[in-house]
Amino acid sequence: MAKRQLGKMRKGKHIIIHGDYDFLPHIQENCQYFLNKEQMADNSYMDKIILDIVKSYYLYGTNANEYFCYKFPEKKASERATYLPRLKKDTMLVQQMQGKHEYYFGQIKDKNKFYEIAKCFFGREACRVEKDDDYNGFALFVNNHPRFFAKPTRGGCGKGIEILDMTRFEGNPEDAFNYLREEDSSYIVEEIIEQDARIAAWNTSSLNTIRVPSMRTRDGVVIFFPSIRIGRAGSIVDNAGAGGTFAGIDPKTGIIITDGFDKRGHRFTEHPDSHKPYKGEQIPDWDILIDFTRRLHETMPEQHKYIAFDLALSTKGWVVVEANWGELSMPQVEFGRGLYKEFKTLLDS
Repeated sequence: MAKRQLGKMRKGKHIIIHGDYDFLPHIQENCQYFLNKEQMADNSYMDKIILDIVKSYYLYGTNANEYFCYKFPEKKASERATYLPRLKKDTMLVQQMQGKHEYYFGQIKDKNKFYEIAKCFFGREACRVEKDDDYNGFALFVNNHPRFFAKPTRGGCGKGIEILDMTRFEGNPEDAFNYLREEDSSYIVEEIIEQDARIAAWNTSSLNTIRVPSMRTRDGVVIFFPSIRIGRAGSIVDNAGAGGTFAGIDPKTGIIITDGFDKRGHRFTEHPDSHKPYKGEQIPDWDILIDFTRRLHETMPEQHKYIAFDLALSTKGWVVVEANWGELSMPQVEFGRGLYKEFKTLLDS
């Protein structure tokens, strides 16, 4: 595909851009997702598209996936400037934290640190596996929970997450501990959440969550364009980056108000595996979720003006799964418009 243009860009070097993307493979991959065979075979067209993707990264901060998901090929410069890509959002948050972003971002990026701050909102037991001294706590944990979730401490997009069963290690906690500590890896292990059947109805293999972007302002916590995230059949994670689907929710009512989407540009009126519809469905116990999110955000240090919480509805009620500086690509895809202005207004308030 467009070998001439890629050759000009490559010059024998890897170009790593924000989000740890290897830029050229990222462009190639997303062109293959979003463009048809005729477009891919047209060198002139591909040169133009690739050049526009590169220019858009430097002008607006969009990576190749955002470029296509936001339908930039169809948009004027004035429309493109209204979008809030990950790079621009992260830059704004770093500036807002005035040089202390690594410390505060670490409180949510590191899953063990976040658990220590917000454990009363977890609704389940968890245990760190970071150093040899953690063994005794781990042995006690697996005695109570022989089947459990293991998540890399600083992982993202569902990468590296496993459901482990102690039968795999013949019940030996030392073998399980050594497996997790291989190459000095760092994990948090968690009791498996038993998902409410009303949310599991979309997909039973994954823990389906509500992504709740939360903004702390002088007038209190504001819920900013929440989304439901649903995995695909056979997957244990719901992340869009791992092939999952997502749809927009009305923050006032908890009703899903958009179709479903994925990060490969597909649009769905119903879940592609379970065939349960998206639009018009009510998220259960929505008022409780809103109150839960506000109390959770208020528990965090005040420097956290923006956090994207991932919440799950368990059989015992809402629980927090994790927190991050979540991308706002989902609502901008769902509603087909940029959110830069609204986000900046709330961040500055």
